[in-house]
Amino acid sequence: MSSLAPRLWVGTVFAAVALAGMSGGAHALDRRFELSPSLLSQGGEAPAAPRSEGRSVRKSERAPAGLTDYTVRPGDHIFKILMREYGLSNREAEALIPEVRRINGIADIRRLRVGQTIRLPLGAAAGNDDRGRSRPIAREATVAPGSRGPTAKETGHLLRMTGYAGERETHDLDAARRLWDGLVAAEVRDARPIRIEDRNFSLSLDPENFPTFPAADGGRILVDAEGRIPPLVRALIEEKEPSVRIVSENPRNRRRFLSSLLEGAGFYSVEENVSLEFGADPRLTVTADFKVEKSPDSLLRNDVILLNVDEYRRGVPPALTGFLRREGFQLVEPFPARGESTPPASQTLYQITVSEPRDIADSILRALNLRYDVDRSVELFGSGDGGVTLFVRTDRYFENGGDRFVVSHFDGDPVSYTLTRLLETRGYRVIMLGDHDDFRVVAEKIFGRLRMPGAFARYDLVPYREAPYGIQMSGFRVPRSGSATGGFFTNAALNPLFRDLLDFNGYSIVSY
Repeated sequence: MSSLAPRLWVGTVFAAVALAGMSGGAHALDRRFELSPSLLSQGGEAPAAPRSEGRSVRKSERAPAGLTDYTVRPGDHIFKILMREYGLSNREAEALIPEVRRINGIADIRRLRVGQTIRLPLGAAAGNDDRGRSRPIAREATVAPGSRGPTAKETGHLLRMTGYAGERETHDLDAARRLWDGLVAAEVRDARPIRIEDRNFSLSLDPENFPTFPAADGGRILVDAEGRIPPLVRALIEEKEPSVRIVSENPRNRRRFLSSLLEGAGFYSVEENVSLEFGADPRLTVTADFKVEKSPDSLLRNDVILLNVDEYRRGVPPALTGFLRREGFQLVEPFPARGESTPPASQTLYQITVSEPRDIADSILRALNLRYDVDRSVELFGSGDGGVTLFVRTDRYFENGGDRFVVSHFDGDPVSYTLTRLLETRGYRVIMLGDHDDFRVVAEKIFGRLRMPGAFARYDLVPYREAPYGIQMSGFRVPRSGSATGGFFTNAALNPLFRDLLDFNGYSIVSY
C-alpha cells in the first residue's frame, strides 16, 4: 500500500493537467468578454470606453499656458477652425479671433499656410476636453444589478445603461433628428431601442440617453455621446447586433457628430468640404460641409443634398436656394444662426455696359461723380506768351482736387495728337483714348491720371465667413479720392441671380 499511494497521487496530477489542457483548447474565452478583477470590484460601474476607432480623428495637442496647438489643413481659416474643430458658436468665435491673431501674428485669418502650427487660446480649465470645448460633468454609466426582464426568462441578467444629455446637446440632437427624417426613407426607419435577449443575458439601453438613428441600409446607429458604454457591453452589441453601428461623437461638436452619423448611415456617397462653381465672370462658389448622394441615381433624379452645419451671420437667400434646386441640389442648414444677423455694410457696384471708348469714359466719370464739359477748348498759349493765343479743342474737360484734366480721343490726326500732348506742358493731365480701348484700358487710364489706387483683378465680393457661398468678379475696387467717389467698377454682365445675391449682401448696383 505504501508503494501504491505515490503512484496514485502522480497519476491523479497528470490526469488533472491533461484535462485542464483539453478544456482550455476547446473552450478558450474570447478576450473581449474577459472581466478584470478591478471591474468586478466596482459594484457594476464600468469605466468610460475610449472613443470609436472607426475613423481617424486628428487631435490637437495642449500647449503650455492654456494654449492649444493646431496644424492648418487645406481650406482652413481661423473662423472655421474654431467653429468646426472646437465646436464654438458664431459669437464665441468672433470674440476669440482678435486674440488668436495677436498671439500668432496673423494679418488675414483666411490666408493660413498649410502645415503651419497656430496656437489657440481656448483655456486650460479643467472643464475643457482635449478638443478645447466645454465638457459638462457626466454621471457615471451604471450597469444595473440582475433583475427580471420583460419576458418570462429566469436565466440571464438585465444590463441597463444611463447617460448624460445637456441642454445644448439635446437641442443639437433634436435638430440632427429632424435632418435625419428628411434623409432616410420612412420605410427603412427602425425606431426600436437597443435590446438584446440571449440565453445568458438580457441587455437594454435607455433610448433617452442612448438614442438611435435609422441607417439607409436598414441598420441602426447608436449614439454613445460621452463614450460611456463599457468595452464588454460594446462587444456584446457588436457580436449580437452587427447591423448596429456605435457613434461615440458628442452632438455638441456638430461637424464631427454629423460626419460620424453620415459615415455609418450606408448612403451611396458622402463627401466633406465640397465646393461647387457656377459661371465664369462673375463666378458663384457654393461651399458645403457635406455632399450626400443617397442612392446611385441621385444625380439623375436631381436629389443631391448639400449640408452645412456652421452658424453663419446670414443665411442663404431664397434666390440661391431656388437656383440650386433647379441645378439638382437641395441645400440644408439644420442649425440656423442664433440671434439676428448683422446688417451688411452698404457698398456700391458700378456696372459699365457700354463699349465705345468715349461712352466708357463718360460712364466712369459719372460714376465717380465728376462733372465734365463736352467739346471744350482750353488755352495752350495766352496773351502772356508774346501776344500769341492758341486754344485746343478737347473731348472732355473736368477738374478734381485742384488739378485740370482733359480727355481726348485720338482719331489718327497727328496735329491734334501733338497739340493735345502739348497741353501736358501747361499742367493739364491728359487722358488719351484709342479706337480699340476696352473697359479695362479706359479705366486704367482714368484711375491712373486721378491717382486713384486700384488694379484690375478678380475680387471676392462676398466673404466666405459671412455665408456658405461667395461671388468672385473681375473689375476695379477703388477708394474715394478728392471729390471722386469710390466703389467697385466692372463691365461683367449680371443676371438676376447675381443681382439678388449682391443686393442681399448690401450692394447697390448702378448701371451705365
